[in-house]
Amino acid sequence: MNSCRLISLFFAIFMVSATTGAAAVLKVGDGGVKTINEALSKAKPGDTIEVVGGTYSETLKLNKKIHIKGINNPVITSKGGYVIDITSSGVTVEGFTIKYEGKHAADDVAILVHNGSQGVLIKKNVLKNVMFGIKVVESLDTAIVDNTVEGIEDKDENTRGTCITAVGTLNLEVSGNKITSCRDGIYMEVSHYATVTDNEVTNSRYAIHTMWVDSGNFCDNIVIDNLVGMAIMYTKHTVANRNIAVGNKTHGLLINQTIRSEINENISIGNTKGIFLYNSIENEVKSNLVMNNNIGIHSWGGSEENKITGNSLIDNEVQVKYVAAKDQEWNGNYWSDYLGWDMTGKGSGDMPYESNTVVDHIFWRYPLAKLLYSSPAIHVLKIIEKQFPILKVPKVTDRTPSMAPLHKNWRLLKAKYANYQPARYHVDIQKLSNTGGIY
Repeated sequence: MNSCRLISLFFAIFMVSATTGAAAVLKVGDGGVKTINEALSKAKPGDTIEVVGGTYSETLKLNKKIHIKGINNPVITSKGGYVIDITSSGVTVEGFTIKYEGKHAADDVAILVHNGSQGVLIKKNVLKNVMFGIKVVESLDTAIVDNTVEGIEDKDENTRGTCITAVGTLNLEVSGNKITSCRDGIYMEVSHYATVTDNEVTNSRYAIHTMWVDSGNFCDNIVIDNLVGMAIMYTKHTVANRNIAVGNKTHGLLINQTIRSEINENISIGNTKGIFLYNSIENEVKSNLVMNNNIGIHSWGGSEENKITGNSLIDNEVQVKYVAAKDQEWNGNYWSDYLGWDMTGKGSGDMPYESNTVVDHIFWRYPLAKLLYSSPAIHVLKIIEKQFPILKVPKVTDRTPSMAPLHKNWRLLKAKYANYQPARYHVDIQKLSNTGGIY
């Protein structure tokens, strides 16, 4: 190694050592300063502030790189406005309980990350009685990890705030959070390359709601007892796999204007609609368990050229509601109402499964007609439909229907979620005044 390289290496080591050595730890409480703001005024970029227990009524502006860490669960209380305002890169906030007291303003935000900040970490905090919990605006590489966010339970879901909001972000991570009693649990808008995994959202309007979010990863989330489970809208190249959507009043998975994305290995049980596809094309919908919903899969609004295969549709009141101009083939699925046979033992039926028949249309339009399902009149109508194509409507056909459920654990899951029955909530939901579509 020549002398120039040696000098450069020595200088680099010296600079790293100097930077590391300059970082300090300041303590609040337990013999340290009395307020967090006093510690902030003394802290230099790169320092750590440890806040030990106690209750603090403060508003914090974090405009320099700082690690602020709660020890023994310190509580920050607020009567309104924001509590922590982050405008610097490299900030970490962890280990606090933030609690609002008294009345709420419509724009109260517990933790606000904005101003182009980068690499902010919000970790292991508990936010209680919040209007808006954590809001990230035009920031890069933000991580929101292992937090608990509780909205205002006694408010109507439409007048609550959103627990986690992201607008104009890149590479956002939202993982391991427990969220309840929000308007939207997680709402994202124009926030590409996001990772939203292992979150649990309950008792909210939309559990996870995305608009114009491309190339996102929305996997392994649990959304239970909301108005809508997951709503993936206006997106492409997104992955929504291995999510559990149970007991949501309307949709388990709502896929709206989504292109070339994956909706695989999800569990959708006890919703009004298990999976809803609206104006969505060239997607893969594979290996999902869709069980005990009012409607298993509802596909309309130009949803075509989707590969729908390997799914188990079990005990849905209506397996498929399909509205389109031409027939579609969804091959290789299991249908619990399939009455065919397999004479050769190949595992798939010898005759196709057909859904979306004239009889299905009658049942959709006149629900009380289901009382006549086993009647001679319905039986005759089925025969006539097969004999006279003039009555034919566009339908879904599975030419290789599986003879057995493709999910071996379906009985265990049915028993586990037996208390969640479809709400049959079929009123139109208009999302926003500036967006089209009825869901």
